[in-house]
Amino acid sequence: MIAVSMDPGQVRSFMGRLLREDVLDDFEVRGIEIGISTRVSINGMLEPSETESTEETPPTKIPTTYITWEALRPLVYSIIKTSSKPKLVKIVFSYKAQESTTIHKNAAALFLNMVYESDTVSFTTATAQKEFALDKSLDDSWDEWVRGFFVRKGIVVMDRE
Repeated sequence: MIAVSMDPGQVRSFMGRLLREDVLDDFEVRGIEIGISTRVSINGMLEPSETESTEETPPTKIPTTYITWEALRPLVYSIIKTSSKPKLVKIVFSYKAQESTTIHKNAAALFLNMVYESDTVSFTTATAQKEFALDKSLDDSWDEWVRGFFVRKGIVVMDRE
């Protein structure tokens, strides 16, 4: 797990990019909490839908998936821009489930948690395994991928102490 924070001088710029640009659009969103004059919580789980049924096949439920940041970003932006500066923004991002195994074969879910609070932004990573393993190769692979992602997107972070 990595725990990094952003230089205070870059927080405003990053938050603008996060809310207006495609910086994290490839990620799914598991949940959001926004602290303004009230608390706003958003569950990123898409409502299950059913496939069409025919005489031969009954309807089936499509597996649960999560909304992408690209689809949710305009809503979050509209909530934040219509209020005073938020006191808190927590977002639990996850790498798309169908692509997680490209990072590590034992990846069930890969998380990037972002917290904006008191004019600071911090990130932590977390993983969920398909099969129990004592080694940390999944964590190491995900942490390495996230650090490279930050570099590719021009997001400058430093290790938290």
